Amino acid sequence: MSYAVRRVDQAHSEHRATDDHVHEKVQISHAASVNKQPPRRKHQTATQRPISGPSRMRIRTCRDRSVGRVARGVRCVSGLSRGYRPVLGYPGGDNSLVGPLSDLDGVPWASLHGTHGPADRIPAHLAALRSPDPTVAGEALTRLRDAVVHQGTRWQVSAHVVRFLVLLINDPGTPARPALTRLLRDVGLGAYTDHDLPFGPKAAFDGPAVTRRQEDMVIALVYYRDEGFTEEAMDIADSCAAKWAADAYRAVAAHVDAYRHWLGDDPLVASQAAELLAWFPADEPTIAALLSADGDDAVRASANLALAHLPVSPCAIAARMTDLLGHDSFVVRVTAAVALARRLGQELPDPALSLLIDAKDAAALPDFPLGWQHRAARGYVASALQRLGLG
Repeated sequence: MSYAVRRVDQAHSEHRATDDHVHEKVQISHAASVNKQPPRRKHQTATQRPISGPSRMRIRTCRDRSVGRVARGVRCVSGLSRGYRPVLGYPGGDNSLVGPLSDLDGVPWASLHGTHGPADRIPAHLAALRSPDPTVAGEALTRLRDAVVHQGTRWQVSAHVVRFLVLLINDPGTPARPALTRLLRDVGLGAYTDHDLPFGPKAAFDGPAVTRRQEDMVIALVYYRDEGFTEEAMDIADSCAAKWAADAYRAVAAHVDAYRHWLGDDPLVASQAAELLAWFPADEPTIAALLSADGDDAVRASANLALAHLPVSPCAIAARMTDLLGHDSFVVRVTAAVALARRLGQELPDPALSLLIDAKDAAALPDFPLGWQHRAARGYVASALQRLGLG
């Protein structure tokens, strides 16, 4: 059994205590223990594929981002359904399909699969995110996250939630928009961090193509059967995981215009939007938006780091970053120096070098903005100095 398989077995074990579907499975297991095993449910193929991805994709070396096997001996009794209409009903939640969720029922959720089985509950989770009750919205967010991006793994359904997350974040009336922005980022990028920047999606997702028949086979093996998961099938499952990750990335990449717009939004949303922009092509509108993101110091600092990692021409940002070396905010000054070090190398201005050396020797550094907290602020400073041969 591969590490990927063990990883997903653990995911299903963690979820078993709270998910009603799994409660039904436990009942089936108990029936088997007293020789009352119910008849096997015949597999039904999915009726809709995820958003199309590129023809060839590659699983990264780390296999823990791959799809794997549901806990052996446990069957899902939900099955698939055609012509699905979501049934809402979160206690205390907003159970109406209005505003950004007006066309939520246009997706055949029950024919798609997430971490723990059919995705028929996702419409209720999305609707409950609009609840003014923070407990209800928080529970919905936890369950939604667990269903679509468990420990960095993206699933068949993951790409389909992206448009609704963007619409919810666009709506000022949606509670907890910064948390939804973080979820959007995780759906699109999984466990990638700034160590993977600049990002090349063609290289990241280049691998064996997956046919519709293979995808349906993997769905059957992962969720509905107890046997047949050979080494060859696990390789195909890894390819499906890569496809689903690529689908999710491409779905998030389709909304770059929204992320540029968010740069002038709530700073907790805007700073994450700036980090998101670092993962997509550095076109002129994106560079212009990042250079002019001055509404808040945290947003400005986040934009500086995005420009540091985007493969842009040094002359496009050098003057702006040099001006920011005199900014009132220390984190803005330091991130501007980081950007200059990464883009200019040995031609770094002396004031920027002094800032980086002082930051390295400082007893404490302020936290870097949301979206850039995968490592300590001092790590960004050290990385910039290493680019200069001073690390």
